[in-house]
Amino acid sequence: MIKVRKKPARKQLETMISLINIVFLMLIFFLVAGQLAPPQDPEVTLSEAAEADSLPPPDALYVRADGTLVYREQPVTAEVYLRDHIQSSGTEEMEVRLGADETLKASDLLTHVSSLYEAGAKRVFIVTRRGQE
Repeated sequence: MIKVRKKPARKQLETMISLINIVFLMLIFFLVAGQLAPPQDPEVTLSEAAEADSLPPPDALYVRADGTLVYREQPVTAEVYLRDHIQSSGTEEMEVRLGADETLKASDLLTHVSSLYEAGAKRVFIVTRRGQE
């Protein structure tokens, strides 16, 4: 009598491990991506806008309630900010994102905007937060 060998049973592929790996990689990605966005100045409460697009917080120049210009929580002048911003970005297109505290007087805000234009800014955008609906 001839004996026929049985094929060894195939092991089932473990699909759960690859799913866990994908979820783990996504977790790491979002943790890193969340840290890349620069934080908003903690001493500035942005004014509300009735209709505003939802955007991530910009790496903006901020004006505190006392009128101090700050960038990454360090006091700066418009000239120093623009000079450093041109060097770090490597571009001559100077668009400035300016976040102003909601208690700052409009005349003080306009003074800062005009000093940015005098220092060489081409466009100045005022950063606001979306109003409560």
